[in-house]
Amino acid sequence: MSSFRSYVFRRETLLARRLFAVLRWASRCDFPVIPGLHHLLFAERKFRNAVLRPLVSKVYCAPLLRMSCKSVGPGLLLYENIPKLIGSLEIVLGNRVTLSGDQVWMSGGSGKTNRFVVGDDTYLGHALQVISGSSVTIGSHVLIANRVVLNGFSGHPLEPLRRAAGEPPDAAGCLPITIEDYAWIGNDATVLSGVTIGRGAAVASGAVVTNDVPELTVVAGVPARAVRVIPKPSEWL
Repeated sequence: MSSFRSYVFRRETLLARRLFAVLRWASRCDFPVIPGLHHLLFAERKFRNAVLRPLVSKVYCAPLLRMSCKSVGPGLLLYENIPKLIGSLEIVLGNRVTLSGDQVWMSGGSGKTNRFVVGDDTYLGHALQVISGSSVTIGSHVLIANRVVLNGFSGHPLEPLRRAAGEPPDAAGCLPITIEDYAWIGNDATVLSGVTIGRGAAVASGAVVTNDVPELTVVAGVPARAVRVIPKPSEWL
């Protein structure tokens, strides 16, 4: 099959060029809606997404995740499947934590148990990656958007010969990450080992955070730099 595909796509002969033209035409043809059949399939899809998927998350995925954690508060909400858990990770989830899909939670290092802690009323977005080198702690009322990476484990030493020998990273590559209450991290941002995101701070989309962020500060860029200060709420203690 692969050799036939290569023969057609190289288009070196008249037959191959005609076959390629036919396949290209067929790929762009619109298949008509078949009354009854496609209406039934469309209704089934809506039912599966609106009813079956939340039901599976509630009665299958959530209990299995609870069994994988040290403790989980009430009100856990999974939009999709269980996060992929890699390594020995001690997980503590607070009350009313919301998890979107395709997340990876990993314990970095050679078999040691690291920690991942999430506070109350926190939302963790789609395709979040958490790599704990010692601990990753997320506070309460935190919003973490899609495809964010919290990388507390560098994986390898910086020195090339040590890296080639498969040695573990330096201690600086295994430091805690802390995200304090009410922080907001935008899409595709990366937070590196040893960083603390202050209370109420915001990280712009695509930023790479290499240093601590003070509370109520917005950072952006690569590496992230402060771009503005958020006014202090009147009820802020």
